[in-house]
Amino acid sequence: MKRKRELGTPRLLGIVWPFIAVVLFQALLGCVSLYMLSAVRGYVAGESLWSKGQKDAIYYLNLYADSRDPAIFDKYHQAIRVPQGGHNLRLALDQSPPDLNAAREGILQGGNSPDDVTSIIWFYRNFRHFSYLDTAIQKWTVGDDYLIQLDTLAQEMHQKISANHATDADVQRWKQRTFEINEGVTPAAKAFSDALGEGSRFIQQLLIFINLATALMLILLALLRTHKILAQRRAFAEALQVEKERALVTLESIGDGVITTDVNGAIDYMNPAAEHLTHWNSKQAQGVPLAALFRLLDENAPEDGLGSVRKP
Repeated sequence: MKRKRELGTPRLLGIVWPFIAVVLFQALLGCVSLYMLSAVRGYVAGESLWSKGQKDAIYYLNLYADSRDPAIFDKYHQAIRVPQGGHNLRLALDQSPPDLNAAREGILQGGNSPDDVTSIIWFYRNFRHFSYLDTAIQKWTVGDDYLIQLDTLAQEMHQKISANHATDADVQRWKQRTFEINEGVTPAAKAFSDALGEGSRFIQQLLIFINLATALMLILLALLRTHKILAQRRAFAEALQVEKERALVTLESIGDGVITTDVNGAIDYMNPAAEHLTHWNSKQAQGVPLAALFRLLDENAPEDGLGSVRKP
């Protein structure tokens, strides 16, 4: 019994291993798909926070130029830190080798969830030169350049206002410069968002196509394997039938009487020699218990001379 199980296990594995391999691949592909979509979602969320931080920073800087209130400048500083986090992330990952700790800090400073940190870094490092992401990063770089100009202007404003040296002409110049920066950064932010959106849609369509193709491959494999198994079973059945016919020919040709029974002891087959000895037809005897047949023979022995036939 143990040997039978040992022989059956490799045979079972030989049948099902392609299905196991495809299912594991499908599961792995599903995990990678979800991970990629999670990373893209993290970038989309980061872009939204970046744009909001940039708008808030410009708003508070204009307000600071009018009010000259240090508390307003603190709000500007808090707002500008969000897009600066994205700037630090990009610089950290573009280094060789990448500064992963600085990248993590930049992501968190940019307002992303801690759960998105690993996927954002992984996506940037592996798909940095993917066309859509590369375009988005170029627009991101343009936006960062404008924000650097904005922060340089903010530091100049803070120094003069803190020293009480700001004139009305300075305020007008600062507001004009802030307006120009806003006019430049807004198209860059929109182009950044558009590139991310196009990339996200392309990745989703690609992953859907790959998953569907894998599912179709699994169905095709199942059909091929099932066809092969059925063909093998048909060949085995035909071979068994041929062997059975050969055995019947052999049994019918020998001179000794042969009677076969099923598991319950009922007669299943009698060769011609057994029919001659028992005076029973094989078809008539089928299903009759072997012991009952010999009892009948014993009872009829004095009449027909079959006393020589006895149960072994």
